[in-house]
Amino acid sequence: MTEVCEYCGEEEGTEKIANPNLDMSDFIDWAKRTSWWMVCKDCKDTIHAQQMLGMMEHMGDTKMAAKYSADLEAIAKRTKKPIMNAKIIKNKDGTVDSMSVEYTGEE
Repeated sequence: MTEVCEYCGEEEGTEKIANPNLDMSDFIDWAKRTSWWMVCKDCKDTIHAQQMLGMMEHMGDTKMAAKYSADLEAIAKRTKKPIMNAKIIKNKDGTVDSMSVEYTGEE
């Protein structure tokens, strides 16, 4: 029995990745099923780009953030599927803002 991708739910899960909802500083127990996901190749690339985009934005590295944003756009264009990316920002006054960006692959 093949597993469906745990991210998109549309393709066969062929790639094993660490559960992106876990703290990546912890040791990943690959024997524990809740520690990993089976995802398709496109979702593996998407999750990586989303994680890196968030990290680069947090670090203020606009050049690398633009690179990962372009990667998400390219994946959306290649797969012809939109990608949503959510962002939560803590303001200097302590308030919190959120926003989402949709990558469509359309020009």
